Amino acid sequence: MGSTTSLPTLGRGNPHSNYTAAKRSASSAGTDKQHRKQQSSSSNGANSLARSKSCSNANFGKQQKQHLLQQQQQQNGGLESTVEPATNGSQWHKVSNGNYAPEPEKTLASTTSLQKQKQQQRLKNLQRPPANGGLVGLNNLGNTCYMNSILQCLSHTEPLLRHFVLERRFQPSAGRNGSGLAKAYANLMLRMWAASASPTGADCTSPTELKQCVAQYAPRFRGYSQQDAQEFLRYLLEGLHEDLNLVSVRPKLPPVDYEHLDLLLDDDKADELWQRYLQQENSPVVEAFVGQLKSTLECCHCSHKSVTFDPFWDLALPIPGKSRTSLDACLKLFTNQETLDGNERPTCDRCRCRRKCVKRFHLYRLPSVLVIHLMRFSGERFKTKLNTLVEYPMELDVSEFLDKKCRLRQTPQYRLYAVSEHAGTPYGGHYTAVVRHAGTGRWLRYNDNRVEEASTRSVVSTEGYVLFYSRVDSQPAEDVGDDDNEGDDPVCENGEDEENTEKHVMANGNH
Repeated sequence: MGSTTSLPTLGRGNPHSNYTAAKRSASSAGTDKQHRKQQSSSSNGANSLARSKSCSNANFGKQQKQHLLQQQQQQNGGLESTVEPATNGSQWHKVSNGNYAPEPEKTLASTTSLQKQKQQQRLKNLQRPPANGGLVGLNNLGNTCYMNSILQCLSHTEPLLRHFVLERRFQPSAGRNGSGLAKAYANLMLRMWAASASPTGADCTSPTELKQCVAQYAPRFRGYSQQDAQEFLRYLLEGLHEDLNLVSVRPKLPPVDYEHLDLLLDDDKADELWQRYLQQENSPVVEAFVGQLKSTLECCHCSHKSVTFDPFWDLALPIPGKSRTSLDACLKLFTNQETLDGNERPTCDRCRCRRKCVKRFHLYRLPSVLVIHLMRFSGERFKTKLNTLVEYPMELDVSEFLDKKCRLRQTPQYRLYAVSEHAGTPYGGHYTAVVRHAGTGRWLRYNDNRVEEASTRSVVSTEGYVLFYSRVDSQPAEDVGDDDNEGDDPVCENGEDEENTEKHVMANGNH
């Protein structure tokens, strides 16, 4: 059906500057100089001298402090004050132990940081998706409902919407002869997010330029024959990535040293392979859609384990042969232990020959946008279709399928925001999309050039084909402990082999 590529979200360094410390040091030096000048010019007298000494000290003695408090209480009519003005212009506050401490001064750095945060928040508020945008339908150019469905889902994908429309940060990659696909996509998104005169989106536009660019990038989409929406999504995202790739010239990397990788811990191995991937593939598209999958292969003869980490752009989930099932059941079928025997026996690195092995997948690095492809079509060029009702939740928690080591570091909660639907048979069907509006949060149904309100109840149906989940910005889930009955590693059994379940993980750039 397609291929998957992966990219995890990388943490960014946060080096600290010595600017604030330098400013504080200069301010302190200036204050000390001023105090010394006041001391030299003070008039004679016991009271004046005592007052000058108390002002020149950075910390008041306990007796001096009590004396000043008594004076202030007399001025206030005997009432105790918790805030006392110090003679050097700063404020003193009573702390829990009964002593007093100076109020921290507002430094230039802290003030600037606060102003910057307020400015960023105001800018973010201004860049929120407009309620009267994103309501434009798309004309069917001739069997292009598959394209219209995917475009409406991507139109409300927050990272792409912010990049192309709200912030307009689109710039073709330097030193790269882009296909023009990203520019055509940006132009279309701007038209789709133009203010609509109707609250239900009576306006429509034609994606003619974009279709031409996609056909140029992927010739299989030339003409007007029926196509698969999931395949179109993969080619479109890859084309956008190529145009926006920050790596203008891909470096020639040395072969992977698997013997070296086998000596590393899983975290180190995953990071090294991820950094290697980013050396060639790095774009806003990768940052949003690509994750990392852990694959563990264990030899049933010598128990040797081989662990690899591969990038993925989406998860292609098999559907159990039932009339009704859940998305969790599909994920379990995808990640459950699988026995590789017979012609599928891989070569064991330790035995140096083909052995019966067991294999298991775990999610390791979660993407911001999780795309799930329900494998409804089977056979060559869609000969059969499964109409199983897969109950996909509005709120998805993938912690059960995430590697244990990652459960404390990553947020495993996702929220459904778009579904590409297919109605009909493999030989004659129609694609639509049901999408949660990025600005208002209400559900809308996009049927080519028609846009109408949709109920939450209608979002889950037997027509659901490609699911779009956005990662929820919340605290990481708690660790479930070591007693998880699912386990993290495959276990070879000497009894009967488990049922061999077909699992699809798209390889980089291979269709």
